Amino acid sequence: MQDVAFTLMQFMRVKQLVYVVALTLSAWVFVFPLPEVSATHENDHRFVVQGHITDSNGRAIPNTKVFVRSEVLETAVTAFSDQAGFYSALLHLHNADAGKAITVNALGNLKELAADFDPEDKDTPRTAVVDIVHVVPVVEKKSGGTDTSRYLTWGLVALVAGVSLGIVTRLWARRRKSQST
Repeated sequence: MQDVAFTLMQFMRVKQLVYVVALTLSAWVFVFPLPEVSATHENDHRFVVQGHITDSNGRAIPNTKVFVRSEVLETAVTAFSDQAGFYSALLHLHNADAGKAITVNALGNLKELAADFDPEDKDTPRTAVVDIVHVVPVVEKKSGGTDTSRYLTWGLVALVAGVSLGIVTRLWARRRKSQST
């Protein structure tokens, strides 16, 4: 019986030790948080396509989805333009991919370019700038007035009809009352 009690006490001590170690590690993570980790490719595997998206007046178009695709990639890389209309997309291209076609698609505007870089140069960042100008078609106004003016006109007609009906009903009620007395 003493052996069972002794074994149970050892188990409890080990369990307490595990709790103390876990608590210490948790406190350590809160006091000394882990650094933010990000992974990027080396210069010789990284190709960045960047540019601005603007309208025909030169104003930035924010939050625009941009699809960048290389003929060697199976899927397109998606980027979004920021408030200034700037976007940046990182492609994973190898030295053998120099000269391959890259397409950039945003707001229905499709631009094509070649991955232009020197495969022997391992230090210079490999980038291409593709600016997209989205031409917004001009919509001509109809000569019959805008929808707002039509709603306003019909609203006023309904108001006049309602007030007129109220006045006629009131006059009719007064006439019936005067006839009955």
